[in-house]
Amino acid sequence: MWRRCLLMLAGVLLLCALPAVAAAHTELVRADPADGAVLAESPGLAQLWFSGDIAASRSTARLVNDRGTTVPGTQLVRGSGDPRAIAVELPSLADGSYGLLWEAVSARDGHTTSGTVTFSIGHSGTVLPTATSGGSGGLVQRWIWLLALAGVVGPLALVVFVLRAPSDPTALAARRRLLIASLVSAVVAMGLHHSGLRLFTLAALCVLVGLVLAGRVVSVVLLVPLGVLMWLEALGSHAAALPSGRLFALVADAVHAFAGLLWLGAVPALLVLFWRGPRGELVKSCRGPFSILAAGSVLLVVVSGLYGAGVEVATPRSLVAAPYGRLLLLKTGLLAAMGVLGLLNAWRLRRRSVPRKTIAVEGAVGALLLVAVAALVGQAPVVSTPSDVAPEVTRSGFVADLVVTVSATPNQPGVNWLTVLADSTRRPAPAPLDGVDLRIGDQTVVLQQLTTTRYFATYRAGSAGAVPMVAVLRRADRDYAVPIDWQVSSPAVRPAPGRSLAPYVDGAALLLLELGVVVCAWWLVRGRGGSR
Repeated sequence: MWRRCLLMLAGVLLLCALPAVAAAHTELVRADPADGAVLAESPGLAQLWFSGDIAASRSTARLVNDRGTTVPGTQLVRGSGDPRAIAVELPSLADGSYGLLWEAVSARDGHTTSGTVTFSIGHSGTVLPTATSGGSGGLVQRWIWLLALAGVVGPLALVVFVLRAPSDPTALAARRRLLIASLVSAVVAMGLHHSGLRLFTLAALCVLVGLVLAGRVVSVVLLVPLGVLMWLEALGSHAAALPSGRLFALVADAVHAFAGLLWLGAVPALLVLFWRGPRGELVKSCRGPFSILAAGSVLLVVVSGLYGAGVEVATPRSLVAAPYGRLLLLKTGLLAAMGVLGLLNAWRLRRRSVPRKTIAVEGAVGALLLVAVAALVGQAPVVSTPSDVAPEVTRSGFVADLVVTVSATPNQPGVNWLTVLADSTRRPAPAPLDGVDLRIGDQTVVLQQLTTTRYFATYRAGSAGAVPMVAVLRRADRDYAVPIDWQVSSPAVRPAPGRSLAPYVDGAALLLLELGVVVCAWWLVRGRGGSR
């Protein structure tokens, strides 16, 4: 079974090593005025350039002020001569902040993209942050959340991949302890998220763990809610705000989260596994599968981490010059320390002894590593993005048949332009929406309807960090509340000058992938030769 799993892993690694080819929809690549620009006087014309040809007759753009009111006198310029551009004539504008709401339809596949380009006249539309992102309380909460997730993923990984079908009473008791430990960790995690899809997924996971404990379902089904949790973690990461290559970065981030939490959670789970003293047969049966599981998770952590570093850190100098880069180096150092301790523990396990002290030390280093990870979430990455396309963060939620997507631009302290897409998944919809509001903290923001499914408003965020947001959809005299996980980013960090970091780390990641494939192939050939 393990040889088959390794063969499948080798195939996945080979696929990952191939160049990623994604269906590229039409995206905004440049704007004039630039997104976030501060102008001395009113421009007479605004222009948007896209990555592909657009259907001019179906693409639109309109100008609104910082109150969300449409500015009269704007007019689309038809027949500009550039199939990839939208031009808008502007009236004489007073000092203030403005947003150009655009919607582009691809001439190639008919796919619609939309967004907002913001600029100010006479003054900056942003304010300086008055607090750090989330403060120490937010850091501690994120750290406890990551500890709880590691406590869920690690023990369940041992149940699924190491104690697959135990028969003797000692192994059955160890398996039961691991399931109970993961259940307790899931309950702790549920206490940190009182609503939303994460809470629903954790509740489903608890039910499945209970069914596995009762012997009603096989343990492999636990991988489904774990995969959903990791995808939700990726959607809340820096990868979700990338201007391009977002899907591949999200997949790499989900893999990184799963492999990292598996390794960090499986180490202390060994103490739970051998809680009542090591048994020779139990150690002998677990050491091989655990070594393979740990080695595979470490390989995926390193490879996906290298790729993520190339995406989120622009230059090698930024690793030292920016806080995000320094935290990344600290995380790498702690990861290397865990690797050394892991090799020592693997050597001791091969001698059929359980090194409880060094396992506990490795677990403590892993807890410190999660502090660095929690701090990284609150720091702005040093991404090399075009200066005229501001970052945008998109979050989604659902209730009943309604799906809500909220996009915030530039998602920094100061004025943010919020675009909300709300629609029913049923065709035809049971009833049209009567309106959409956003409850942000103790403030209710009334949205203006642009189309049947698109709404708009502005909101001034005072500081970086988590902001409680609930989208309220009104339909047929009933309100539907959808919690939105919104995190205001710190002000963007400009990358230090120098060569791009991505080619170096991507090359190292590809080399490690190929090395992993070679090792897997060697192991398979060796096992087949030994069986003959």
